Parts: sequence; C-alpha cells; structure tokens
Amino acid sequence: MIRRARHLLAAAGSVAILAGGMALAGAGASSANTLPACKASPQVNCNTNVAVPGLGGIFQNGGVAGYYGADDAHTQYRWVQTVVNATPQLVDLNGPLSSEIYPATTGVELCDPNSGVALKLSLGFVGGAYRIAYIIGKFPTFGPKAQPDPCIQSNFQTSGSIFRFGTLITPLFTINANDQVFLSISYSQGSHHTRPSVQFTACDQQAADNGQAGACRQATRSVRSLSLYEFGIGTFTPLSVLTAGANFQFQHFSSSYVACYSCAAPVHVAQVQSVGPFGTGGLWEAQFANSGSQVTMSPNDTLGKPTGGSFSLFNGSTSI
Repeated sequence: MIRRARHLLAAAGSVAILAGGMALAGAGASSANTLPACKASPQVNCNTNVAVPGLGGIFQNGGVAGYYGADDAHTQYRWVQTVVNATPQLVDLNGPLSSEIYPATTGVELCDPNSGVALKLSLGFVGGAYRIAYIIGKFPTFGPKAQPDPCIQSNFQTSGSIFRFGTLITPLFTINANDQVFLSISYSQGSHHTRPSVQFTACDQQAADNGQAGACRQATRSVRSLSLYEFGIGTFTPLSVLTAGANFQFQHFSSSYVACYSCAAPVHVAQVQSVGPFGTGGLWEAQFANSGSQVTMSPNDTLGKPTGGSFSLFNGSTSI
C-alpha cells in the first residue's frame, strides 16, 4: 500500500529528533582520523570495487561509490536515511542514452551479507523523468553470479535495473531537476500480533502536493524476520565508460543517519565505529574503478567535511 503524507517530518517519523550529538552504543567518539580514507597512505577502511569486462569487452559491469556500515557480527541496523539531489548529472551519467539503457541510481539500503537479502530505495532518471523505486531482493552470495561482500556492491541491481524489477514509489508527484529528495528505509521486527515489515519513504522537499511543499509517499511491505547487519548510502552505476579520475562532483548527500537495535539513539554515519578488540566491521568508504584499476567514481574522503552526515560523490568524464 502506498499512502500519502502531507508533511515531511510527519512522514519521516523520527527524523525530527536528529539534532544532537549522539554516539553509537558501545563505540568511542568519532574523530577525523577514524573516518574511512581511500586517498590516505595507507588507505583506511577503503573498498575499491573494480569493473570487469562485459558485452564483448566494450562496456564494463557496474559498481558503487559511497559509504557503508560493514558487518561487525554484532550490530543489526533497523533504519537508514539520507537526502539527495535530483541532479541533472544523473541523466546520462555514463554517456548518451545511458539513463534509458543503464540508469544510474542513488539512495540507501539495508542488507544481510550472510543471506544476501537486501532492501533498497533509489532515485534515478529513466523514461524521461526522475523516479524513485524500491526493491526487496535476495542476491547470490556464492557461484558465478555472486556479488562480493559488502552488500553495497550489489546496490540496486538484480539481473537488471531496479526500475525494471522494483516498484515505483512516486507515480503521484513530479520530481524536478535539482529538487532535494529525502529517502529512508525502516525495518520493524513486529510483535506477537504483527508480522515484521519494511517501510520505504520518499519525500520531495520542493514538490507541490495540493499546494503544500514536502510531498511524501510511503510503501509498507510485510517480510519475514530479517537480520540486517549492513547499510549503504551511495550511487550505483551498471555501466562504466568513464575516464579517470573522479574529479567532477555530481551528487551530494546530507542528513545521512542510521539506527540500530543496540544504539542508544540514531547517529550520523560518521559516528559508526567498529566493535570488539579486532576492529571488526565499522564504517567503510567505497569507490569504483574501471577495468584498468583507475578510480572513476568516489566520495574522495568527503564524509565529515564540514558536517558528519554529509558527503559528496565525484565522477570521471565520459569517454563516449
């Protein structure tokens, strides 16, 4: 069921409480030197997913860039949110007509890397318009079609686009270029009387809906009990025809928060820390490289500069 909400904060639920400086339960205070850094030497919590040849070597299989909370064998996430821009650069991000054939998508996810189950919510440009779609999927964890862990690397793609296999959440209001779009996924364990469920929420903070800004849509789906050990916030491209380096800003993420069952309160993503004496899990930065191992999409270590819940993504120039 997709239902209508008149006000952004009413639809977003606990978003209104995210004003204070909160710490993830069991974790130390966040500081600049604990943040992931792909540009540092040596790198800190950096994952580079590399494209492999596809379609006769002409194109490359896709990858992701952004930040994700890796499995620490302890933390189970129940909620993730961010605010993204309906940037014109999402249109044909990888060259002419790529948005119609291989649309890039940007958004959030929660997933279980052990089972391959993932919940994804994504903004993209396809069919001549900005659209938002969600999907609940199970992705291969082994075999020839397996995606490498962490789950963020299978972001917004099964055997094709989320816009082909997922469900559109925005058929009733228009997203215009440069609108700011709020995206969130919330998982509820349920009770003796209710089944576990997932709520996907999307709000266009500039849209007019019966004369009011902040048009929102929500979709709630019943699911079986899930253990969601990872989250991701970033951009996925199913195609790479980009040249290095990742120098052109094309997307900005703000108000990026997560909540978990062991957290005292929601925290911005820069506060996510590893747990235990071995530094397991924690926050990682993902960047995408072409088959020549040249980075073509990356956050460029922007998380926490200037605010902890914000970062940008950068892309290379198109080669076609």
